[in-house]
Amino acid sequence: MKVGFLSPRGTFTEQATRILADGNELIPYQNFLEELKAIEKGEIDEAVVPIENSIEGVVNATVDSLAFDVDLYIQELLIMPIEQCLIAKKGTEIKDIKKVLSHPHAIPQCKNFLNQNLPNVELETTPSTAGAIKMVSESELKIAGIGAKCAASLYGLEVLCENIQDTNNNFTEFVRISKNKNQTFDNGNIITICFSTLDEPGALLKLLDIFSIYDINMSKIFSRPMRNKPLEYIFFIDLEVKNNKEDILQAIKLLERKTAFCKNLGCYPILDKRLKK
Repeated sequence: MKVGFLSPRGTFTEQATRILADGNELIPYQNFLEELKAIEKGEIDEAVVPIENSIEGVVNATVDSLAFDVDLYIQELLIMPIEQCLIAKKGTEIKDIKKVLSHPHAIPQCKNFLNQNLPNVELETTPSTAGAIKMVSESELKIAGIGAKCAASLYGLEVLCENIQDTNNNFTEFVRISKNKNQTFDNGNIITICFSTLDEPGALLKLLDIFSIYDINMSKIFSRPMRNKPLEYIFFIDLEVKNNKEDILQAIKLLERKTAFCKNLGCYPILDKRLKK
C-alpha cells in the first residue's frame, strides 16, 4: 500500500504517518491538495495530513480541501504530542553552540529552554524543522536545530536534549484519508460533518438543535468561509458515537434535508498518543 505525506522528510508529519501507516510505502508530496488528489487519481491508496494543532488551531488547507476539492473520507485520527528536540552533529556540546535553527513556530515553543541553556545564541528561522536539521548536517559551524527526533537519525545527527518545549499540552491531530467511506459506529468513534446554513436569523441554532433532540453530543464546531461566496460560511462539527447509531443516522438525514450543502467526512476511531506519556 502507498501512503502520501507532506514533505520534506524528517518532519512531525512523517513521524505521524509512520505511526498511522507503519510498514507501508511512504510517498512525499509538496502540498495538501496534491497529496489528496493523488488518492483520487489512484497514485496512492491513503494519505496522512495534519488537521488541527492545540496551539495554532485548525489547519485551513486540510479542512478546505476535504470540504470543497475532493470526495475522500477520514479513516482514523491520531493525537500526537509535539516533542521538540535539540539536535546537532555528534560530539557537539551545548556550550559550543553558536546558532539555533528551526521553524518560526518551533523556536517560541522552546523559549524557556533556550533562555536557560542558550541565552546568548543567535536564533534563525527556516521553512521547516526538517529543513533546519538538514542545514545543521551540512554546516561546518557549531550550530544546532530544533525538530523531531526522527530527523536526527535521518541526517546522521545526535539528539542533545529531548522534550525541550515549554508545555506538554502542544499536540497535533493528524488524519488518515482514503476513498473508503468508513461507517463503523463503534463506541468512542467520531463522525465529522460539514454543512452550510440559510442566511437568516436562527438558522444555525435550528440545525444544531437537531442533535440536541436526538441527544447526540457535539464535541467540536468551527466555521470556514464558503468557497467563492464572500461572507458566507460552512460549519464543521464532530459528533460522538455512544451506542446511538440509529439516532445519528436519523439526525444526519434530517440535517441533509434542511441544508443546501452537507457532506459526511466519515466515522472513525481516535488514537491518542498523549495517554502513553
